[in-house]
Amino acid sequence: MSSFIQAGIIYYSQEKYFHHVQQTAAVGLEKFSNDPVLKFFKAYGVLKEEHIQDAISDLESIRHHPDVSLCSTMALIYAHKRCEIIDREAIQELEYSLKEIRKTVSGTALYYAGVFLWLIGHHDKAKEYIDRMLKISRGFREAYVLRGWVDLTSDKPHTAKKAIEYLEQGIQDTKDVLGLMGKAMYFMMQQNYSEALEVVNQITVTSGSFLPALVLKMQLFLARQDWEQTVEMGHRWENHLSPGRLKLQ
Repeated sequence: MSSFIQAGIIYYSQEKYFHHVQQTAAVGLEKFSNDPVLKFFKAYGVLKEEHIQDAISDLESIRHHPDVSLCSTMALIYAHKRCEIIDREAIQELEYSLKEIRKTVSGTALYYAGVFLWLIGHHDKAKEYIDRMLKISRGFREAYVLRGWVDLTSDKPHTAKKAIEYLEQGIQDTKDVLGLMGKAMYFMMQQNYSEALEVVNQITVTSGSFLPALVLKMQLFLARQDWEQTVEMGHRWENHLSPGRLKLQ
């Protein structure tokens, strides 16, 4: 899966654009047809749009894949608890399965479990999984980026300020899109708009059609009260939202 696709999915999840989450995952599946992570995110988008039974069916089909076994089982428990008629026996079986999976889980599985927990608002639990993953593999850059995002979106101001350290550690010398977006958001929160714009430009240089970066750029021009650039970015945004099109990279 490309870093643009994953960053797009996570951005849309954060903004609660769950139909876009499904669209983005579907576009990714056209290129990577058997990618279990993309299938998981597509099911997550379906779940968050309250199509519970469809989501359960989709999650059941991938829950035994090692990379997504943990997050899929968690999502299934989450889904069953949202049913009108709750199947207590199914939840009990899933909770037992979750305990068994945790005993031999991989770093990748911990990562996606952390992503899921963060997206549903369980920040502290997400941190537990990310920290456990970093104990297994300290060189897993994406885990530092995720930890940075978890801190960035925390409702505790002192935690949000620490986010940049994790983001920098995760980005290093790469063009990690999710990491760069987090860094731009951090500078926006600090009202350091020139630094934020510089970071967003690093993303748009690589892909001028990546919609989340265009949205961030427009928000920055608005914050700076640069009306001419805001209008121009608005027109570019419209071009990427024409009927039937969703540009990701």
